[in-house]
Amino acid sequence: MWFLLLTAVFIPVVGAGIIYYVREERHQLRSVIAAAAVLLNFLIVLIIMNRVFAGDTMHISFFNILGASIVLRADFFSVIFAVLCSFLWIPSIVYSIGYMKDHHHNRRFFVFYILNLGITCGLAFSGNLFTLFIFFKFLTLSTFPLVAHSESKEAKDAALLYVNYSVASGAMLFFTVITLQFLNNQGIISDLVFNPGGVLNSVPDQFSLLVTIAFSLGFLSFAVKAALIPVHGWLPRAMVAAAPVSALFHAVAVVNTGIFGIIRLIYYIYGPQWFSSTWFSFLVSFSVITMIYGSLRALRAEELKLRLAYSTISQMGYLTLASVLLNSVALTGALLHFFNHAFLKITLFFCAGIIISLTGKTRIWEMSGIGRKLPKTMTAFSIAALGLIGLPPVNGYVIKLYLIRSGIQMGSGFETFFIISVVLFSGFLNALYYLPIIIHAFWGKNNFDRTEVRENEKRLMLYPTLFLAFTCIILGLFFVFITFPLVEPVANSIG
Repeated sequence: MWFLLLTAVFIPVVGAGIIYYVREERHQLRSVIAAAAVLLNFLIVLIIMNRVFAGDTMHISFFNILGASIVLRADFFSVIFAVLCSFLWIPSIVYSIGYMKDHHHNRRFFVFYILNLGITCGLAFSGNLFTLFIFFKFLTLSTFPLVAHSESKEAKDAALLYVNYSVASGAMLFFTVITLQFLNNQGIISDLVFNPGGVLNSVPDQFSLLVTIAFSLGFLSFAVKAALIPVHGWLPRAMVAAAPVSALFHAVAVVNTGIFGIIRLIYYIYGPQWFSSTWFSFLVSFSVITMIYGSLRALRAEELKLRLAYSTISQMGYLTLASVLLNSVALTGALLHFFNHAFLKITLFFCAGIIISLTGKTRIWEMSGIGRKLPKTMTAFSIAALGLIGLPPVNGYVIKLYLIRSGIQMGSGFETFFIISVVLFSGFLNALYYLPIIIHAFWGKNNFDRTEVRENEKRLMLYPTLFLAFTCIILGLFFVFITFPLVEPVANSIG
């Protein structure tokens, strides 16, 4: 069954190749090919998930390069990430078809948009850090043209900044890869393939500094992708990209791969035991700073997409905090929020794209009364925003619930108080920068009385957005039956 792993990666790649040869004016044919590639990829990923949860092993290794092999491997963690990405690409491609209808260079856009799905699946199914590094580089090369797609100076500058960050990130990760290969040759690492619980053996004193440096650079590399403080600068600038690209960065491919890499590094290479004795306190503080700083910057942002960008940075702090607390309750919360944040944030960016497409408005203060002109769009926005604030029944409350439970489980009075205080304070900040948007949209002075805005003109954008907003409520009400069974095996195996 190993061939399914290659199929999941190459179906979108082949689809992108076919789209490249479709003439620019053949919009309908291009849309059909893109949708078919995405749907077929999702079907293959579902089959892989079913086989993995049934106990099958899927593993393929090839191209041994100086002792480092490219390995594709399906485990519980890889399949939930692949399922999340491949599923969200379905509404994303429908939305993109509607969004790009009035934009130029459609062919180029869809080539890279579909190509990114294959690369993200390859990243998800990477069986070792070397393979993860390879697909990280491919991800940079395939997302860069999407940031620069409008060809404006601002877009080109943002794309260049993104590449600069990614090159630095890649250099740090490459050092970690080389170091792990060396440590494997010394017998300090038992295996280069990801393994639940880690592969690090006892570390002799003469290698302890090298092991620590390799972890530091590896973590910092993934922190760049996750846009954690202080290596977040590329993400707010990347908001000049089109709404489907912003959604791709924030909800599906890019920042999530950073958290994916952090979990791989801590739980599948170094192991919780080594991590708890070295970096635990620092990274807990690091995560909390990211949570609070992102929210404070979001409060000051006047551009809607910029506010959403800083909200993402704050939410990555949540995910990192839950990932590094080293108990199964927090880790389960992190994995659940992996799903929940993706659905919530893609909904918000889709709403922002509809608003900008129909009204041309980008600043929050310009959107007073927009809820009366775009009631469906702003209802979807409100649902997702309330979810990120943490109000049930929308799914965003789950991470806060699990972090509070984790804090109580830690036993120490101070630790419990600290975790609960941080979660509540961050939720309060989220409310401060989301609720005014909702209130002014529905009950503020109407700036759109004389503006002709027809929401149903953008059906291909509106329907996926409403579907995702509805799904956020379903995931909040029934996560015990939907997402929890997917993440529980991962948490049990490594938590």
